[in-house]
Amino acid sequence: MLVAVMSFGCLVCGVGLAGLSLRDPARAVALERCSGICLLLGLCLLGIALHRAHG
Repeated sequence: MLVAVMSFGCLVCGVGLAGLSLRDPARAVALERCSGICLLLGLCLLGIALHRAHG
């Protein structure tokens, strides 16, 4: 359960950073990079949570 909550938090953070990068073109590259890392981490954690729930 905790892994799923952490996954959701990472996904929300990634989407928030992507939205913020649209408003701040000066820091867009760094924000998009952090957004991608958060989204990737969130998806990995979601996969782990689903794998644990299945087996």
